[in-house]
Amino acid sequence: MRPFLLTVFLFVPAALSAGQPPAAATGQGDAAYYFLLARHLENIGRAVDAIKAYERAIAIDPGSAELRAELAGLYAREDNAVEAVANADAALARDPSNQEANRILGTVYAAFAERKLPLRQGDDPATYTALAIAALEKARGEGFDIGLDLVLGRLYLQTKAYDKAVPLLTRVVEGQPSLVDAAILLSTAQEGAGQSEEAVATLKKVLAENPGSFRAQLRLAEVFEQDEQWDEAADALARAQSLNPRATMLTRRRAVALLSAGRAPESRDLLQTALASGRADAKDPVLLYLLAESQRSAKDLAAAEATAEKLIAANPDDARALHVLSLIQQDKGDIKGAERTLRDLIARDPMDANALNSIGYLLAERGERLDEAVGFLKRALTIEPGNPSYLDSLGWAYFQQGKLDLADSPLSEAADKLNSNSVVQDHLGDLRFKQRRYADAVAAWERALSGDGQSVDKAKIQSKIREARGRM
Repeated sequence: MRPFLLTVFLFVPAALSAGQPPAAATGQGDAAYYFLLARHLENIGRAVDAIKAYERAIAIDPGSAELRAELAGLYAREDNAVEAVANADAALARDPSNQEANRILGTVYAAFAERKLPLRQGDDPATYTALAIAALEKARGEGFDIGLDLVLGRLYLQTKAYDKAVPLLTRVVEGQPSLVDAAILLSTAQEGAGQSEEAVATLKKVLAENPGSFRAQLRLAEVFEQDEQWDEAADALARAQSLNPRATMLTRRRAVALLSAGRAPESRDLLQTALASGRADAKDPVLLYLLAESQRSAKDLAAAEATAEKLIAANPDDARALHVLSLIQQDKGDIKGAERTLRDLIARDPMDANALNSIGYLLAERGERLDEAVGFLKRALTIEPGNPSYLDSLGWAYFQQGKLDLADSPLSEAADKLNSNSVVQDHLGDLRFKQRRYADAVAAWERALSGDGQSVDKAKIQSKIREARGRM
């Protein structure tokens, strides 16, 4: 309709330009006249007169849904949402499939849903999203409209309808490959739909078009973090931080990613630089904790202990400080010191499940005071039922006691939940060997070898596999 109107306006008489009523008018032709007049008046900035012209057209042709839809659009452009919705509803009462009325209605509801504001007194904004989706689906039909698809795709994301959001947002991105916001939305929809590889491809493509986009680079890092692709996450975070050096909060995330990727020296150097430069608070408990963990993982145990002591001095009530100190003490062979630290933690907070598990496992691993170890671990599981790490500790304590029947259930459950944890799989292998289930023992030990490789002696596991195969 609108291209036609542009042509018609070339021939609008002078009387119309002045907003003067016609000398004589009859029937629907008069409604068309006022419709054209209304459009012209809006174009020259006379919105109030345009509204009056629409109202005269509607009075002449009260059954027209199109006229009410056009009036709704004018009210929307004038930021009068209440009248826009009222007129769109009136149009849809006459023609439920009217695309323009549905577009106006859906767009207004979407805007108010995002702002969580009631359109009318007594309205619940939580209902607007569903209303907006229903209207925009009718407005869209089978056509392609980038703006409408972008709004509808965003609404699908809000309702976690990822499978519906992906095709719409894909069309938007294909139509506007440099539109960063659309690509970020598409990547979110793809990730929600279980298409992480596609999400990465989408973000890499938009970054090729917009290499300086901090938000796209940060979103790429988030996808890698969700998939626990820690090397890629650390590198993406480094690129994001280079684009926005003031984003100092990314230092924590980079340090975590580097630690998780087994790149402890890099994590340590990053944190030391941040703390020494003054860009970060030298007493920040999170940064100090991460630094101590990084130093410990890098086998710089003296520095790690000094950092842990600094963390304790700066934040005496922070349990993380004592937790990391106990690990450092164990790494240094100070088992009694580690036990004292953990008992201190439990005395401060008897509900500290992590401390209860740590001391229980410490005793179980050494085969000491196993009844007490089991007691600690049962308490930890009462606080956090089903925690696979705690189940592994309890099962291992039972194993050390020679209670293989009691060890079976917690070790089996822990191994199912932590399939790539080498220590857990090694424990299960030891249990299966003792149970003379040699094939199952070999399978568990092979999982241990292909797992994360942390805190296990691979040569020893290979030796155990050979022995088990010899008995099969």
